[in-house]
Parts: sequence; C-alpha cells; structure tokens
Amino acid sequence: MLLCNYVEFGIAGYPDSWVLIQKNGGVSAMHTVLLHTNKLVIFDRTDYGPSQIRLPNGICRRDPNDLALKVDCWAHSVELDLATNTIRPLEVLTDTWCSSGAVTSDGTLTQTGGWNDGGRTVRLMGTGPTDNWREFENSLAVARWYASDQLLPNQAIIVVGGRAAFSYEFVPRPKGQGVFNLPFLAATNEAGAENNLYPFTHLLPDGNLFIFANRDSILLNWKTGAVLRNYPTIPDGPRNYPSSGSSVMLPLSAANGFTVAEIMICGGAPDGAFQKRNFAIALQTCARMVVTAAAPRWTVSLMPIPRVMGDMLILPTGEILIINGAKQGTAGWGNARTPVLTPVLYNPTTFRYQVMRATTIPRLYHSSAVVLPSGEIFVGGSNPNEGYVFSGVPFPTELRYEKYRPYYLNPGYNLRRPNIVGSPAEVLYGAAFKVTFSLGMKPTGVLFRLYFPSFTTHTFSQNQRMLVLRAGAVVPVGRLYTATVFGPPSAVLAPAGYYLLTIINFGTPSPSVWIHIG
Repeated sequence: MLLCNYVEFGIAGYPDSWVLIQKNGGVSAMHTVLLHTNKLVIFDRTDYGPSQIRLPNGICRRDPNDLALKVDCWAHSVELDLATNTIRPLEVLTDTWCSSGAVTSDGTLTQTGGWNDGGRTVRLMGTGPTDNWREFENSLAVARWYASDQLLPNQAIIVVGGRAAFSYEFVPRPKGQGVFNLPFLAATNEAGAENNLYPFTHLLPDGNLFIFANRDSILLNWKTGAVLRNYPTIPDGPRNYPSSGSSVMLPLSAANGFTVAEIMICGGAPDGAFQKRNFAIALQTCARMVVTAAAPRWTVSLMPIPRVMGDMLILPTGEILIINGAKQGTAGWGNARTPVLTPVLYNPTTFRYQVMRATTIPRLYHSSAVVLPSGEIFVGGSNPNEGYVFSGVPFPTELRYEKYRPYYLNPGYNLRRPNIVGSPAEVLYGAAFKVTFSLGMKPTGVLFRLYFPSFTTHTFSQNQRMLVLRAGAVVPVGRLYTATVFGPPSAVLAPAGYYLLTIINFGTPSPSVWIHIG
C-alpha cells in the first residue's frame, strides 16, 4: 500500500525556527549524545589532522599510529554545556571514526570501536564536571567499524556488525567469550557497496532484537543466537550505510500493554547508487511495519522530499522529525549533492507529513541531531571531506552548531504548555509515582511520556525509545495539578537509566525533566 499525505507548509500561525548557538564549535559533530547532566558529548575522529580547538594546558596526544599527526595538540571531542552554551575540549586518544555507543544506567557513555588504533577500543565518558575519556584498548574481540550498539535489559551492550564483521559481541565482554556469528549480515552484504553497515537495531517488548540491514530484517534472540523470524523485504532500494536511510521504533504505549512495536524506516538510495557515484535521486519512501504482528508487512508512504542521510528523531509529542541529508547521492566523501535544508514532520497517527522551516546550513555526510530536554533539537556536523577542509570543495567542513525549535515551542502554545514542578528522581519498575505540574488552562488529553535519548551518528539514533505511560486521573491541587503515573513494567521495555519525562497537554509538551528508571 502506498500512502501520500503531506502539505508543503509549516503549521499555520505558529512557526518553527532555527537559532545558531555556536559559530565555531571546534569539532565537527560526527557523533553526538546527550547526558543527564544536560551536556552534549560531541566528537569526530583522530587521524584528521588539526581541528579548530586545542587541548587545554598545553596537552598533546602522542600516537605513533596516527596517520596525520604523530604529536597532536588538538581536541577531537568537546563537551557542550546546554545551560551556559560553553565548550570544554576533551581528550580522545584512539580513532573514533564511524564508531558507536550507548549510555548505561549510571549515566556513563560507553563508546565502542572506530578505525585504525580505535577499532577494538572501548571508551568511557563519565558525568563529573572534570571527567574525560577513559580508553581500554583491545576490549572488543574484533574491530568494529560502522557497527550499532543497543543497551540490553541486563545492562550489557550488544555491538552488532561493522565492516567485514558479520557477527555481534557484548560489552563488557565476559571472560573467555568472543564473537557470535550472524550469517544475516553476510547475506545482506552487497558487493561494491556493502549497504548493511550501521544495521538498524531495536530492542522489542518481547526482549528480542529487531535487526535491519540493506533491505531485509530479522528477529534475533540475543541470548541464544537463534533467528526467530525473517521479515518481508522492504520495497525500493537499500536503506543502510552508505545508502543511508534512517529508522525509529515508534512510541510504545501502555494503552496496548506495551505489546505492539512498529518500526519506521525512511529514505535511502536506489540500487547501484553508491557503485555508480552518479548522484542518483534519493529514495522518497518511508515504510512502517508492526513487527510484533502475526503477519507483518510493510506499508509504504511518500515523503514530500527524497532524502538520503536523514536523521529520524522522536519528538516529545510522539511525532517523528526527519532532518538533515541530501536529495542526491549517498553517504561517503563527496558522494552527495543538493542538500535537503527543510526538516519534515511526520504524525504517526494521521500519517501526515509537513515540510517545516529550512535552515541555511547544509548537513550532509557526518552530521548528527539529538532531542534536548527543552524540546529543541541540536543539529551539528557535516564533513564530506578527508580532513577539515574549509574552501575549494562543494561542501566545506561544518563547525557551526544550531538548535531547531519545533512549532510547539512557539509562544502561541504557551497557554497549553504544562510545566513540571514536582517529580521523583528515581522510579522503580511498575511503581506508582506522583507528578505535579502547573498549567494555564483546564487539562485536556494529558499524557506522560518517557524518552531515552539517543547516541546519534551516521543517520541512526542508537538506543532511542519512547514510552507512553499508564496514568490515573489528573486532580487539581490548589493552583496546580497532580496525577499518579506508573513506571515501565520491566527493564525489557525500559533498560535502566536516565530518561526524559514529559507531560503532554492538548498536544503540547512540557519542558522535560530527568528521571532515573530501574
């Protein structure tokens, strides 16, 4: 089934907007993650040569394996404090190029793989005000370059795939344990293009993993290694790197007992686009499939604009934002043309797309975007060049950082907007907890949502998930309102960690607050 339902304008009367927050962040945002300290950790790679921000206090990294600078006094990672908009340079030692990551229960970023001397490295980034990267070389059983990470209910991280790595492994790696072969990845590896890197990996409500690569997908029991299900092939061309589309699992809901999981995949490139390097028009289709259904099938719809290298983010409203990317070509150095400057908003309930306000900054290969507690979207990166190149190329290295402010942040929505004034710091699985909020109108259609922020790189927001929680009636208490809300039933639905809690009133989200689940 092909659906086409979109308009070519923003939401009338309440426009969205863009704001430039850093003219030069020093490091191009190839990888970005939000921590519960309201700080972003941003990094690209070593082996690039100089960035635009030096390491502090005369520190220099000495690495005989570095292909550009054996003595490197430049930072290749920074921390952006959202409260102050200040940048702190961080010292990453091994090459993080095209790596992966996940945030564990205590808020630590666990980061895996990369290239060159970083291929088998596991890195940790804590949340203290002076914390820096800690690195553990040879911690992975095999080199992982272009792999995907998924946090599991037991707090292990499964690392899936990578270039010439048709397998998966776990971090931390149990003593004596190696890799587990995954023939599905070899089967989806396309000669001359691969098209199965950064496989889309989602933890489903039954505890198994949905894994998508190229055009095919499976249901994997990660405990036994058994493939429980093979899903139908998605229509059109390949969807994974370098024919990079994007993927989300739509919000899980208490309304159906958190039993229904639906995957949505958008964009990509036609067959042969990467091999031919002919700047082919990108795919214009999105496809949705209820992967928990007895007879799952893809339902296809048309985006307003063809797009490759787009990022898909779940907004606090439950809508899907499709942002960044190009209209022609594929991922890779110099492989794309015609930047898509306009985000697209998709409503999963109405199946409607809307073209939103354009940026002026192209965001192509090596871009990223993440949802912030304010409901804004951080957008950074774009470097389709071998190194930092600022002139003489179609798309120079991009060091500017922006925030995209969706329509719901327009002051015209302020009357509808709740503000959380009371919530617990910690919630146990299945436990009831109170949320108190202020509101300038009678509560209407109030919902409570949890969001696990993503580790975003190469068009895939790893570990991103949203839950719509069960809640009792909203009760007035003086000039405020309160409701009893129930935590997620288990770590299968919500692996332990820091989540953003948001109240929705009449379709308008509150600013989010952090809450620890588990």
